[in-house]
Amino acid sequence: MPFDTKSIPPRRAEKFRFFIFTCRKADSDFRLALAETLSEHHEVWYIWLKRRPVVTGFRAGDAPREMPVGRFLKFMLGFRQDDKVNIYFNSTNTYFPGIMTFLRCFVTAGVWCMDMHDDLRYQNTGIKRLREGAIARLLDACSHVTVNAAPSLAELFPRSLHLGNASHLREIARGDDATGGVLILASIDERFDTDFVIRLAEVRPDMQFHLHGWIRPDLTERFRTLREGHANIHYHGGYTTADLPAILGRYSVTLAPYLADSVMTRYIDPLRFYHCLNAGVEVVSTDIPQARQMGRWIHVVRNPNECGETLDAIQAGKSSKQPGYTPITWEQRADRLLYILRGLPRAKRLAARRPEQPPVEMAAAEAGTGSAGD
Repeated sequence: MPFDTKSIPPRRAEKFRFFIFTCRKADSDFRLALAETLSEHHEVWYIWLKRRPVVTGFRAGDAPREMPVGRFLKFMLGFRQDDKVNIYFNSTNTYFPGIMTFLRCFVTAGVWCMDMHDDLRYQNTGIKRLREGAIARLLDACSHVTVNAAPSLAELFPRSLHLGNASHLREIARGDDATGGVLILASIDERFDTDFVIRLAEVRPDMQFHLHGWIRPDLTERFRTLREGHANIHYHGGYTTADLPAILGRYSVTLAPYLADSVMTRYIDPLRFYHCLNAGVEVVSTDIPQARQMGRWIHVVRNPNECGETLDAIQAGKSSKQPGYTPITWEQRADRLLYILRGLPRAKRLAARRPEQPPVEMAAAEAGTGSAGD
């Protein structure tokens, strides 16, 4: 069934049309919040790339549609030059270099923006790490601009511009079910310092640690080691973005036990920092670059003993940093992205070529959108 947006009045003042490409499910994709924010003033298509891509718009009639690859390509090729500058925002990591390169060559001219939100080589080693690094460099080279999350990513991609992460959350009142425990909002993966948490649980048996997050299947043994013999570590399962308000409403302090002095954590800008600070939760983190970067608002600890003392002081009301923090929102990040885009020579050239009167109808693909100005 094709998209039917012919009845939606065009918004002629819009300058940009965004295509946000992602490799993540919407319920756990941090780029969905950016897409939703941009959609308040711009036409946005949010595209989950997979074997059968899912395309979502943000206005009436734009329900998500799963498409075969062929129909998806026709959808993308159906957009013609009109009164908007197309922005192709690539947040697919290194998963789809082939289809992204194809689109880069054949879709209507626009600005290609690479989303370097992390070191996209991740935990890979050897030949695979070299391959992932080569793909990331290729995508960077094929983009008109690259934006980074953590400032440290400029080490890997010197021409990248800082965008940064944010949170859609605002301050949350602690509910009746609030606990005096310490929240650990994390994933059990290579970045999680299991030994740090084990030692902390052992030196502070009086503290209760509540872990929320997914476990990578091949690391279940590490997780078993974490829980065995530690009655003060409680696991509550995975969570989605929609679960965050309920979770954060039960805690006043959180611990982010990342591996310090590791290439795995050197280039991250953790979303949980923004979620927790925006929600009014004190944040304690191990010593990673982004925690130091945000040291005005985050308590940085270097060992379990120091961590226990810091948690004590926070829970006793003797130490706090969060009250000095001003929430960082996706509205701010969207404004920053727009500022970057409007300053690009290519965006200026494309804007200058826009027709004064946009076409009423776009040559829509079979799975298309209706009219170009919708």
